[in-house]
Amino acid sequence: MTRLVWILAVALAVPAVARPNKRPEAAQVLDALLSGDMGVNAATNRLAFLGEAEFAADELVTAYARASQKQRAVILEALLALGVGNEDVEKVFLRALDSDDVATVVTGARGLGKIRSARGVPRLVERLGAKQVAVRRECARALGETGVTKAGAPLFAAAKKEEDLEARLVMLVAVGKSGDKKQVGGLEGLLTNESESTRLAAAQALCLLGAKSGAQYAAKLLASSQPVERLQGVLLFEGASAKVAGPALKVALEDRDHKVRANAARVLAQGGDKSKVEWLVLESAKAVGEERLPYEDQLEKLRLSDEARQEILKKAGLK
Repeated sequence: MTRLVWILAVALAVPAVARPNKRPEAAQVLDALLSGDMGVNAATNRLAFLGEAEFAADELVTAYARASQKQRAVILEALLALGVGNEDVEKVFLRALDSDDVATVVTGARGLGKIRSARGVPRLVERLGAKQVAVRRECARALGETGVTKAGAPLFAAAKKEEDLEARLVMLVAVGKSGDKKQVGGLEGLLTNESESTRLAAAQALCLLGAKSGAQYAAKLLASSQPVERLQGVLLFEGASAKVAGPALKVALEDRDHKVRANAARVLAQGGDKSKVEWLVLESAKAVGEERLPYEDQLEKLRLSDEARQEILKKAGLK
């Protein structure tokens, strides 16, 4: 017997270590959720920890058809939190858009955005003309989250007609998230709008699209003597990739204001630059007293675990 054959024979003879079956506990969590004994956040966090999100989503989809109205609301919220993007979940979110209940429509829209449903785009576009401002706003937000380019034109058209300021701002930012560069010209026309909020939303959309005009607008704010305006410049890159935001925010990482520095690092971290997570941890460790608060606030948004933080500090010789 050759050495290789012998090794294989031994390996096959040793029983595999059984992986713990977490399905029964997941089923118990679902029962507690649907009976009202467990909240959506606690249940979905536990299901994610158990690694049973997909199983839970399948079970919740099945339960939705026979659930009471109250249970359906819980199921929708749970599916939204789990973020499983299979076809059956997508159908439940699409079905929710047909409801007469505003909260149900809003949750359905958010769900379609979270799973980046391309198939949901036409339905969400239809809802941009809904009577309820909450529906218009959340459908616009969801369209941006899908990242589907063809959503850009209807979003910009809806924004021009929208009377509610908050909804209009969401629509403009969503244009940028859609990635539709054909809307750059229209957005640039809003940079001189009489409304500061509208100008900032248009500038953010341009920054998300990687337009030079957006970066120039942000640069003026980042050069301001006022910390509030410099922070506005940083937040124009909220949602942008680190590749797009990096060059503009390099100066913000050296800002004298801790809040500006911390937000710049968080925006870059969420944009894909994982080194900025480590940067935030180390800056927080070096800060004194209340100066630590801005860094801790941004780390909380990144949901960094205590274990990950300790590993970073240990690596830097600070723990």
